Amino acid sequence: MQSRLMILVALFFAFAPGNAYAAPEQLQINGVRLSPVVLTDPAAGVVSKQIAMAGDVPEATHVVVQFAGGGVLMRDRAGLFQPWDRDPAHLPDNGFAPIGDTLNVKVLDQSLSGISFPMRVTIYYRAGGQLKFGYFDVLRSN
Repeated sequence: MQSRLMILVALFFAFAPGNAYAAPEQLQINGVRLSPVVLTDPAAGVVSKQIAMAGDVPEATHVVVQFAGGGVLMRDRAGLFQPWDRDPAHLPDNGFAPIGDTLNVKVLDQSLSGISFPMRVTIYYRAGGQLKFGYFDVLRSN
């Protein structure tokens, strides 16, 4: 009985939203909603996501952030954000490369104390002439 409880607890923490150990999720051509990231400490501001490549080899990776106030910013290779005109052709390559069949995307690593939540993050990659994407919300736990 105790071993079953331990397994359930381990599974809960492994797949809890915002957990660094959550299972990788896949992007789709028509887009897909990914599990949210819940920040317990917005001052730490670490937002990342693991993406399962399912055999895809990305030619380019892109990240876009939309804040509660409506501003839409694209991330460049250096991790800096600038306004985006919503044209996918203008997205700069962020240079994320998969390790094995998993793409680890570190969206932000800075204090988000002054940010209004929720924040929406969209991750894109180009593979085989197709653009796949998924989006998720970043929320505060309190």
